[in-house]
Amino acid sequence: MVSIPQTCPWCGSENLIRTIPEKDPFNIMVICNTCQRVAGSDAGDTDGIRPPVSGIPAAVTEKTIQLCLNSGKLQGIRYYYSEVSKLPGKQTDILKAKEDVEALLYARGLTNAVKKPNRNGCVVALIVILLIIASIVYFFTRR
Repeated sequence: MVSIPQTCPWCGSENLIRTIPEKDPFNIMVICNTCQRVAGSDAGDTDGIRPPVSGIPAAVTEKTIQLCLNSGKLQGIRYYYSEVSKLPGKQTDILKAKEDVEALLYARGLTNAVKKPNRNGCVVALIVILLIIASIVYFFTRR
């Protein structure tokens, strides 16, 4: 059995909640109710030292996470990259933005909750191609 921490390694709060993810019911997570981050044996530093604050406004990170959950990771990365590029003194590239967004999602235990890309575009394209081929065959055989 995994030991449950008494305090959050990030904010020091004692208000922790045990949760069971829908997609992986055997992986019980402990989440801080104050900062909404995963507080477990593999989360945070074991020395009790808080990780450094990145200096990104909380509104940007919250909006990024909401975009990732609702629209997919690509939209979240685009938003995060555009907002961080607007900040003075913050030079970033798209790869760094991708790593930051993945770290944000991992810190809150939401990596499995991100919306997967929609694959219906290929089906629609295939149907259109088949209709074009069928119409060509129809018109050439009617002559």
